[in-house]
Amino acid sequence: MRAPRGIVWAVMLAAGLIAAAPVMGQTGASPGGKRLALDSLYALPRVIGTAPKAPVWSPDGRTVAFLWNEEGMNFYDVYVAAVTDPKPVRLTSMPRRTPSGKPAGSPDAVAEAETIELDPGVTSVRWHPDGQRLVFSFRQAFYAVLPGQGPERVTESTGLEPTAVFSPDGTLQAFVRGGALAVRPVGDPAAPARELLKPAAGIRLRVNAWSPDGRRLLVTEIDGRKMPRRKVPDYLPAETEVREVPRAFPGEETSTQRVGIVDVASATVKWLDLGGRPLDMITSLAWSPDGRSVLVDACDKFVKDRALSVVDAATDAVREWVRERNPVNVTPGWQARWAPDGKGIYFLSDREEDYHIWFMPAAGAAPVRITRGPWAVFSFEISPPAKAIFFIANEGRPEERHLFRVGLKGGAPVRMSVRPGTHTPLVSPGGRFAADIFSSDETPFDLFLTRLGKSAGTLDDEGQVTHSPRPEFGDHTWAKAEYVTFPSRTDGTTLYGRLTLPQGLDKGKKYPAILGSVYSDTVRNQWGGRTAHPTWGLDQYLLQEGYVLLNVDVRGSEGHGTKYRQGLFQGYGVVDIEDLQSGVDYLKTLGFVDPGRIGIWGSSYGGLMTTMSLFKKPGVYKAGVAGAPATNVFHAQPGQMWIMMDPREHRDKYEASSPFYHAAGLQDHLMIIHGMRDTVVLYKDTVVLVDRLIGLGKDVDLVTLPGSEHSWDTGPSRQTIFAFKKLVEHFEKHLGKGPR
Repeated sequence: MRAPRGIVWAVMLAAGLIAAAPVMGQTGASPGGKRLALDSLYALPRVIGTAPKAPVWSPDGRTVAFLWNEEGMNFYDVYVAAVTDPKPVRLTSMPRRTPSGKPAGSPDAVAEAETIELDPGVTSVRWHPDGQRLVFSFRQAFYAVLPGQGPERVTESTGLEPTAVFSPDGTLQAFVRGGALAVRPVGDPAAPARELLKPAAGIRLRVNAWSPDGRRLLVTEIDGRKMPRRKVPDYLPAETEVREVPRAFPGEETSTQRVGIVDVASATVKWLDLGGRPLDMITSLAWSPDGRSVLVDACDKFVKDRALSVVDAATDAVREWVRERNPVNVTPGWQARWAPDGKGIYFLSDREEDYHIWFMPAAGAAPVRITRGPWAVFSFEISPPAKAIFFIANEGRPEERHLFRVGLKGGAPVRMSVRPGTHTPLVSPGGRFAADIFSSDETPFDLFLTRLGKSAGTLDDEGQVTHSPRPEFGDHTWAKAEYVTFPSRTDGTTLYGRLTLPQGLDKGKKYPAILGSVYSDTVRNQWGGRTAHPTWGLDQYLLQEGYVLLNVDVRGSEGHGTKYRQGLFQGYGVVDIEDLQSGVDYLKTLGFVDPGRIGIWGSSYGGLMTTMSLFKKPGVYKAGVAGAPATNVFHAQPGQMWIMMDPREHRDKYEASSPFYHAAGLQDHLMIIHGMRDTVVLYKDTVVLVDRLIGLGKDVDLVTLPGSEHSWDTGPSRQTIFAFKKLVEHFEKHLGKGPR
């Protein structure tokens, strides 16, 4: 039974997770709307609502299922919408946790309210092989629901497995349980699971796909036995606990993988031998339509050597279709798909101006361009029924993402999406519709159903399904971003920025400005700009308080050309912070930005750029806030070797890119915010840096979040509000707020 919403809110209010009244921001003005406060911006229910997610099409392409919460809370339920009537229909109302009446404000009440707040509800949904029912996961159990009926727990009753991959005819399910690969009939609880493959301890299996004839399984084995383990202390339990987590540094052993074909009848496995071709990362893996061959698109651990190969499933013969070697490549944005008839391969390659779609009719043939232009393709799918390729690209506006359609043989692409912003569509099986989770600078995330034709679409073709923002969203006036360009101060390259100005700005006065949150790929027309952090509310609050905000797509960002993206090679804390300073130079040309009141902030890699900017460019920024900063690149994740290569061969580059080695340059005001449970950027590195700064006689403020992992601003609302308040206080103290 679901707790009444008022009771849930009441216990959160008592525990301090929802503000009874605004706390910050009692000065200044918000023209045309109510004032914003950090407490209410990040309290539940969210003023912007809860974004729908995980859309999945029914096999007949007539209905899309998705997860959503129409109240603006974190708890998701299952909804469906039909293409003939795009209105959300709620299928589940799963039981929510209820408060137990613990004393208000007590540690137990706070912990309980936090558990209620963070309960995700339904975590996944997909269609049953019968095409009628939906199956979903909820609190470690598996349920099925038929539209018009209540959900039924089915894990034990019908023998369905939560992680199962169903055979093409829907009669068998393959799954990994207890580390072993097994199969059994769908919906037969009496049928025992038949084990096919049991790897050794420390090895994981992943089921990739059934062969088209349902006789074989394509699997990947991931062997992590040689990966080092790091100790992460936790001070919150009654006694300090130390977790050991698998965590390699650049240059250390990581997990290895190999691809196998499992014969279901004989329970035998044949591991593919690619003849020495790199297999550190697999970007595409697929059966051919006739089931005779397997496509493997893989690369080395440095993403410098890509091999797209086809393996004969019967003879093990390997033919290399595409080989691309680029010593300064920094991203594995590759993708490959079989042609509908199996007589060719479509693939993404950035061999020329940027990522585009190419076609290979046969091994050894010359590749044929399908798309071209000064823009990028980010992903694509083949639709055999539509005889078309649907792809996402930023043609026309570099900060936007739109859905396009092009014929299998190429031609002029046709834009299907209309609304300016960022579209993330899922095309239906028949290629006639797309379930599109859309947002823009002015519109929080919602689900649309878009009709796909052969010609360009109109707004009438984009039917809105969900309406996520709360009614009070309209009570506020939200600042709008604009997109600007300016030259690099080092080489003249055109750089891209997202500029947001306070409402009612007086160009005759001088305003403080903040660059941030700094990272790559921050110049986007979507709600909140960069969505990895919930900075939409923080940004709006800072604008209200009179700060000018600027995001910069530093070198390494996507969508601006291959040379732009590869400009980051071995340049963490080098070319990127020059791009950021170019943004500062641009702000100074506006006339209304105070050059003595400019700040910077970012998290993770953004924390690296923040600390490096303060250490190497004293006086450019008066204050900075670094969240979970990667201050020692020697301790980064192995994937950073895409940029930095092997530290054993490039120690000088690693030192040049690690803020720790430049700490003596700090002259301005630095705050660090970091969670102690972080396994991505170890909290230990922050402790070591702070100790070094103390030894150097430098001033630094450290905000420690004992219960936080890497994403310190996406946890419980009390933690997000606390951390953002500290950030705001730091800038208010050292930059002041509002014009002078």
